[in-house]
Amino acid sequence: MRRRNFVLVALVFSLVLAGCSPVERQAYNTIVAAKGFLDSLKSQHPECASAASALCVDLKRATSAKDSLIDAVEVYCSGPQFENGGPCNAPAKGTPAAQQAADKLKAAIANYEQTEKDLKGVVGK
Repeated sequence: MRRRNFVLVALVFSLVLAGCSPVERQAYNTIVAAKGFLDSLKSQHPECASAASALCVDLKRATSAKDSLIDAVEVYCSGPQFENGGPCNAPAKGTPAAQQAADKLKAAIANYEQTEKDLKGVVGK
């Protein structure tokens, strides 16, 4: 858990400081909003640490989707600079790797957005 928080902080700073592409910026915005939204719900529903209600299941699912999005950004941006807290080392534009990485990042964003929508439906927001 502590490592994931460190990675989130490093990710946020590196994406803010670096000139981000639209997909990187979208991922950054989604992660920041997701963290705030999910932390708020977790504080409102402490029973979800051990309960299995529909709300708790969807909350855990959305948290996993957010974590998967963070992992996708790590893969997309991975490189020596990024691993040391520097800017994103996205694949070179115009290459098959760049398109594949961008598509996977977009899929992770869409996956989180769907789980958030499902969770909001259960919560009634």
